[in-house]
Order: sequence, then structure tokens, then C-alpha cells
Amino acid sequence: MFSSRLPDDLSENLLTRRARELRADGGELLDLTISNPTRTGFTYPEEEMRVAFARVADLAYDPQPRGLVVTREAIAGYYAEGAEGAEGGPLDPGSIHCTASSSEAYSMLFKLLCDPGDEICIPLPAYPLFAWLAGLDAITIRPYNLRLAPDGRWRIDMHSLDLAISDRTRAVIVVNPSNPAANYLRPDEFLQLDSLCARNRIALITDEVFWDFPLMDHSVAESGLASAADSTERGNLISRQRTVGIPGDALRFTINGLSKLLALPQMKLGWMLTEGPARLRDEALARLDVIADAYLSVSTPVMAAAPVLLALRAPIQEQIRIRCLRNLEAARMHFGSGRSGISLLQPEGGWSALLRLPDDADEEAIALRLLEDERVLVHPGYLFDFARGKFLALSLLGPADRFLRALEAIDRAWK
Repeated sequence: MFSSRLPDDLSENLLTRRARELRADGGELLDLTISNPTRTGFTYPEEEMRVAFARVADLAYDPQPRGLVVTREAIAGYYAEGAEGAEGGPLDPGSIHCTASSSEAYSMLFKLLCDPGDEICIPLPAYPLFAWLAGLDAITIRPYNLRLAPDGRWRIDMHSLDLAISDRTRAVIVVNPSNPAANYLRPDEFLQLDSLCARNRIALITDEVFWDFPLMDHSVAESGLASAADSTERGNLISRQRTVGIPGDALRFTINGLSKLLALPQMKLGWMLTEGPARLRDEALARLDVIADAYLSVSTPVMAAAPVLLALRAPIQEQIRIRCLRNLEAARMHFGSGRSGISLLQPEGGWSALLRLPDDADEEAIALRLLEDERVLVHPGYLFDFARGKFLALSLLGPADRFLRALEAIDRAWK
């Protein structure tokens, strides 16, 4: 009697079940899968945030499909502050739709672009959310591969993407920086993507939720510690391409939100920015208005508070960047040489890093052994559908002392 949009088997996988059982027994876990920043010891400007929400009782309900003008102006201002967001001139707040989350933004775009049975191209490896969201909207995913280049960085396999596109394909999704591969889109990749999408009359959807978190490249300081300014400067040395404000020929949508940008997933404010040729852009905006008006899901208080919240992002992001840099340097000290048989891949941005295992390794068996013997929880690579290679995915978000203890346990268990 239930929809086929959901799988028949909703049971937990073995790793998730064992982690839950160990927690229920009171055992401490060193969790290297954590992605909730509100549970990792960061401090927030609470007083300023309270002030931002202080006048909630005075707010009148003013339903607008694209969200409050003051909110969209603040979002446009966020992009205008970065050089990458200003290349095409000031961003029009009218091209922005507020959403309750990035997941809702995807769902709205799927409704805009697809009929049931149509296709969306998604990158692999990738966080497994895309398959769930696509299934809930009765559309099909067509994967394309990211390839590991000789320099240890991930690149879009354009040949794989070209083969994935069919006459039912409606959009290509790109994550910038990718997750968990953690590499930024390159300028030449953007040009190829824009041309490919325009040629095939399909849309380009770019997810930039981790854009503001560049990580150090190989020219790391000997101390292994850097200020936020230093880390940002090093991150900017990476040839990375933001798709916002860049002239192009394809219809483009960019997704972001407070969940990662401000490490505030509970605030439930995301957005999508529509760009491209004027006729296509305006038609997409009008049709998105109809979809958004049917739900009006975004809370008025968080939209009203958004200008203040966005202005508070610097100290929050600084904490996260420094934490991730410190943990990344600890991982580099343990596994950077690859002598143990495990090697660290250098991430460019985001909150995660990858350990590469020997090609004959059993990822799930290793993850289960780490959990049972060392009480360390990691994500085995198969959860992200790597086309080649064996990996463990580590969150860089946790407290440094616990992260270091987990690394030592992984090193000890592997030896």
C-alpha cells in the first residue's frame, strides 16, 4: 500500500546498528563521522543571535514565494563580498529563492525540471542524499565519475559525464567543493560544464554549501597551525571556480544555506540562485514562484534574522577552519607518508578527509574492526560509491584531542 518512492528495506546497516548498540551500552565512541557542528564544542555569538530574533512577536506574516526582500538582499550581499561573486556585476536579489534547507532546494528544482522518470546526473563519489531525494521525486539518477588525478586531487571525468547524459536527462549536479572527495571545481571544468549543459539543453545545479571552508594545500607551515586568514589565503591559492555571477550559456542554479555556512543546521534557511540566459532564467524564476508558493515553508523569524546572522559568520567559520586545519595536520603526520599502507589524500575544502587503503582491503570489515576493538567510528568508502579504490572517510569537525586519539587507534589497529 506504500509508494515505490521509498525502498522496501529500511533496516540499519551493520555498522550503524553496532554503533547504536555500543552507545546504548554506555561505551564511549570516538566518532569520525560527526557532521553536526552544534555537537562539537564550537562557540556561537549567542547574545547577538538572541538580538536578531528579539522582535519576533512584532513580525507580521508577509508570504512571498521568493522569501523576504531583506533576506534576499542580505544573501546577495554575502556573494558581493567575495571577488568570485562579483565578476558578473551585482547580484539581483530577485534571482534568489529562500528555502527551508538545501534538500528542499533540490526537491523544488527536481519538480521544476523533471517529470517522473526523467534523469539527473550526479557525481560519484558523493554523499548518498541525492539518491534519496531523487527517489522521493520519482526521478532517476545517472551517475558520472570523479577521477583521482596523478596529483592526488579529484577531477570531473568529462567523458563519463558525457556518456551519462541521455535524452531524458534534465540536469547535472556538481558539488563545489565535492563531498567527501573535497576538491573544488576548476575554471576549465566550469567552462566545459557550461558548454555541455547548454549544448544538451539541460540545467547545471551547483551545491556550494562547503565553499567557505578552504583547507591548506601542500605548502603547509611547519607548525601545522594557521590563523583563519592564513588558511583562507592558502585556500585561495587553489585554482577554484565559483559559478555564481559568472557569465555562461546554460541555465544554472546555485544552492547554499546557513546549515554549513554558519554551522547552524537548526536555523533551517537555505536558498537557490537562478542564473543564465535571460529568457530561460526569467521563465525558471516564474515557475519556481509557483512551486514555492505552494509550500511557503521558510520561517519568517529566521528570514528576518538572516542579515544579522550572515554578518556574524566570520568568527564561527574561523573556529571551524582552525579545527579542521589542526585535525588535517594531525592526519598528515600519521598517514601523509603512506608508509603504513594507508595514505591521506589532500582535501582542498570542506569538513572531511579521505584515507586511501590498499586496493584489496575490505572497507566494511576494517570499519567494523575499528568500531569493535578501538571504539572508533568511521565511514567506509563504499557508502559514497567510489568507482575505484578503497577508502575511509573521516570528519575533521570533532575536537582535536578526540580526533588525535582516533588517529592513534586507527594506526595501532592497522599495524
